[in-house]
Amino acid sequence: MSYSLTFTGHIALPLDNGATLFLPPEDNGTSEWRAYQEWLDAGNQPAPYIPPPPGPDYLTFWDALLVSSVYQTIRAQALTSPAVLVAVTECIAGIQDAKAGRPNVPAIQMCLFNLLGAATFTESDLDELRLLLVAGNLQDTFTLD
Repeated sequence: MSYSLTFTGHIALPLDNGATLFLPPEDNGTSEWRAYQEWLDAGNQPAPYIPPPPGPDYLTFWDALLVSSVYQTIRAQALTSPAVLVAVTECIAGIQDAKAGRPNVPAIQMCLFNLLGAATFTESDLDELRLLLVAGNLQDTFTLD
């Protein structure tokens, strides 16, 4: 037998048919609970709950971007450069889709490359943009290089 804890404190028991039986954290009087208690009494311990690694957070990235100085740089250049305006518009559309649960990572990466090619950024701008990617846990999803 192989028991493990869940994020709710329930005990998960994988079954032979591929399903999982979830026992409540307290005795519910079932034979499965008694078997679990016997297993514990024999000196066993369930595997601890290990939270999944955090996933991309496009909303946090977007919120941080909107108040950043790099976004002000992009906005200023978009007023005079059609190429920057198109690139930032495409990036915004891609991020909006990602915030809605439909991330198209290759398309967003291409938009970022297009924006980086169309606009002029200082090293400070690029450093800030990298920090924004980290804030949204996107540093392993997108590159600026």
